[in-house]
Amino acid sequence: NDVEVSGSGTESDPYVFKEKPKGDVNILAYTCSTCDTMPSSFPTKGEGYFGLSVTCTNGTTATWDNSLWTILLETVNTPTSCTIDFEESPKLYAQILKDNSTVSTRSSFSSVFTTSNNGNTIYSASGQGGATTYYFAGNVTNNYVKFGKDTSGNNLYWRIVRINEDSSVRLLYAGVSVSDTKAYSTTSTQFRSLGSAAYYASEVGYMFSLTSQRGSDRTSTLKTHFDSWYNSNLNSDSIVDNKGNKFSTYISKTAIYCNDRSLQTGTWAAEGQSFHYSAYTRLYTNKAPTFNCDSSLDRFTASNTTGNNLLTYPIATITADEVAYAGGVYDVNNTSYYIYQNATSEKNYWWTMTPSFMSYYPYMFMVGATYNGRLEVEEVGDYFSARPVISLKSCVQWKEGNGTTSTPYVVDITDTCINSEN
Repeated sequence: NDVEVSGSGTESDPYVFKEKPKGDVNILAYTCSTCDTMPSSFPTKGEGYFGLSVTCTNGTTATWDNSLWTILLETVNTPTSCTIDFEESPKLYAQILKDNSTVSTRSSFSSVFTTSNNGNTIYSASGQGGATTYYFAGNVTNNYVKFGKDTSGNNLYWRIVRINEDSSVRLLYAGVSVSDTKAYSTTSTQFRSLGSAAYYASEVGYMFSLTSQRGSDRTSTLKTHFDSWYNSNLNSDSIVDNKGNKFSTYISKTAIYCNDRSLQTGTWAAEGQSFHYSAYTRLYTNKAPTFNCDSSLDRFTASNTTGNNLLTYPIATITADEVAYAGGVYDVNNTSYYIYQNATSEKNYWWTMTPSFMSYYPYMFMVGATYNGRLEVEEVGDYFSARPVISLKSCVQWKEGNGTTSTPYVVDITDTCINSEN
């Protein structure tokens, strides 16, 4: 009864057997069990959704194929209607943790770290306020993200430094290709342009006041550069994603960029005193980095919920402590950790945002480029390279990729996430 037969059975008109039509199968509805908001139309492939289950009436059974992006009918009884339940793509931070299922800890930072992460290892540590942060270290093969474009239309690539304490994802600029060796937004900038002015201890500030340890009425040269770069590339109305969103909508305003101006030895004075900032003792003497930023005045943010709310644009650069966690050590070469891999040419050093000490001149920590990836210190008035750091919001979705050079992570964003600070 389920077969239709045509033809007369002769040589010129053989029988043809064909299964009878089963009747109509209608997609009655679609749902999204984990979505912040329901998609406005049936999801399309690559839009940030995955099919979970199919429920049909009249005893029909079916599944959803995410690769083919179609319903696969198994047992069919007609007429039938089916409802497909979708889920949103996982958040980027969740996908990173899923892809790096081995979570380790480290207790010693006195020697360079060159161990391969084998494509599945991430490290955990106590971060701001005692919350857990997850970071990459050593010779990492799977922490690439393709995100944004520059003014010439080139794709921008980044290396994941860590998952911040609030689940935003910190990225270090890696250039316009995964093999870029001069991943700098500029190769010639001072941390602070001095002109003919005297040196002040406060000039180690990302923002500063001349005679105050933690003032903020002046802007460092490095911050001015990063603000301009951010506004031209990530905040441009003419450089947008495939949905027409500016790339700045992906970037967390609550992420903290620590410009640690606390003192370890001596007494702070604007001029005429020698003293060490805390990071000098941590990284030069004790080899004991920290992700914690003690003073709220040193926590540079674009939001007043987590920090000082002094950033016009949520961009800065890496801290010397983050370099140490990644595998760097003061005055010791390391050419086998990811921090060095995309910055091996052009200028000798690139800036961190961590003060070191004050003698006659204020000094900042640097990372060596042609000087083999080691932590060093240089005067704020010297000219060196710069590498931007941003943090993608915790609500940003993973779209595809596994972080390798051949398939870097690609991200997506929902309307709800666009309107969120993180």
